[in-house]
Amino acid sequence: MNMTEQLSSKAEKYIYSRDRFRKLAQHKFLAFNEHANLLIALINELVASMTLFTSGKSFRKIENGLYLADLMVSFCRSHFIASDLILGGELVEAAVIVRKQMELLARLNELSADLDIDKLVTRTPNLKHLNTRLKRLYSEYSEIAHSASPKVMQILGRKELEEGTFTPLYPEFQENAYVSLQHLVVTALEYYVWCANFLIDNFPDYNALYDSTVFNKAYEQHQKVFTGAPISNLGT
Repeated sequence: MNMTEQLSSKAEKYIYSRDRFRKLAQHKFLAFNEHANLLIALINELVASMTLFTSGKSFRKIENGLYLADLMVSFCRSHFIASDLILGGELVEAAVIVRKQMELLARLNELSADLDIDKLVTRTPNLKHLNTRLKRLYSEYSEIAHSASPKVMQILGRKELEEGTFTPLYPEFQENAYVSLQHLVVTALEYYVWCANFLIDNFPDYNALYDSTVFNKAYEQHQKVFTGAPISNLGT
């Protein structure tokens, strides 16, 4: 076996095994709570619906239009990646993306508040502009993103065996995945509030009825999966 074949065989083994473990983690995730699947479908529909509405629309006459369009596309792409990672049990990787979504939402709110873009460019968005309690979690998410302590790395998973404590090589379902899901849901709901207002203000042909219906159903479904309100100080 030559070097190329050796490299391929080990990489393929890892990818194949990872895929099997991810599918098992996803199955266990959805089986853990019967209401979770519909909640995920609703928030995915919410993000996709509003973002797809803007496809082919001109942002030329909107102040900072191209930048706003970039942020919307980025939010949509990242949302679906994070959702897939959470279901597959890869919570550290999902946390990095959810943290990025927090910053993106803060930047959208900064731009909507007519802050001077010259003072915003190259600077990390200020999380005080978030309208949800997500801002309280930012430091913890930053700790995860920076691999800053052994404590936060525990969300990789743990296996307790006679020989000691081990970190599983491949992702496995753990109940912490539902904590990650709730935070993802909150980012999607806050995105809806910003996006619905933005579309109403800038696109006369936007009909808010469908997205508003999906939002309300997502909120109701959240209550079936989690306890307590997922958002605060929100409204269109």
